[in-house]
Amino acid sequence: MGRKLIGIDLDGTTLNGDGLVSERTRRILQEVQNQGHIVSIITGRPARLSTNIYDELGLKSPMINFNGSLGHKPHQHWDKEYSMQISREVAFDLLEISPQLNIDRVIAENKHDVWVSPDINPGNLTNDESLFFPKAEDEQKMLNRLALQTDINAILLQAADPLHQAQIQRFVKERYGEDNVEIRTWGGNSPVLEVAPAGVSKTTGLDFLRQAYGIQKDDIYAFGDEMNDVEMIDWATHGIVMANGNPALKVFSDDVTDLPNTEDGMARYIAKMLDIHID
Repeated sequence: MGRKLIGIDLDGTTLNGDGLVSERTRRILQEVQNQGHIVSIITGRPARLSTNIYDELGLKSPMINFNGSLGHKPHQHWDKEYSMQISREVAFDLLEISPQLNIDRVIAENKHDVWVSPDINPGNLTNDESLFFPKAEDEQKMLNRLALQTDINAILLQAADPLHQAQIQRFVKERYGEDNVEIRTWGGNSPVLEVAPAGVSKTTGLDFLRQAYGIQKDDIYAFGDEMNDVEMIDWATHGIVMANGNPALKVFSDDVTDLPNTEDGMARYIAKMLDIHID
């Protein structure tokens, strides 16, 4: 059996309904790694919200953050680390015109830091969405020219209302050019939009890992549950969507797990695939 490259989304996939790693999932992924396979977190989360999960799983492989914009090995130097960025000028411009676009908050972020627009107003975010927006007591920097002096991996926009999303998306594409940036929705009724470097998706990270480790395309597996996973689910030879996943994503899948994330659906699928026996 050839070495497998297994890309795993976090929310709704690896994590259970409480946003935690179950003991069964941890033990199965540890055994997969012990067998010599590559298990890599591929998430829309920034490093600040995923490194603790990486550590809890005991992973040693690279981690992909910001839906493909950053690939690195937490806590260590990796000579293949990559970072695809957006000009900080885009963040400043969006901050200046945010009132006209009905944007309540602008956040710029890279591997180590997060910059938040002044006058923070959490507005109508759900608890899950609020996780991605730093709180006042968190270590953060104000989004201004004095504090932000580097380019960034991603920009999050909190729209005042999901109905404004289409207007904001059209504006961003026209103002900054589709050759420079793209803008994604988080899906459903979420008022959150993500501005990302053009042409970057989770497939960017998965394919980078394929090349870095010399993995055969037939040995690539990707697990996800939402539409920010669509490119890697479609690209991977084995694109597997969670039982609890978005029905629109399942159209692109090669298979669907028998069980949802609340019942360790991903880990159980991998264990069966690799003939791992862990209670």
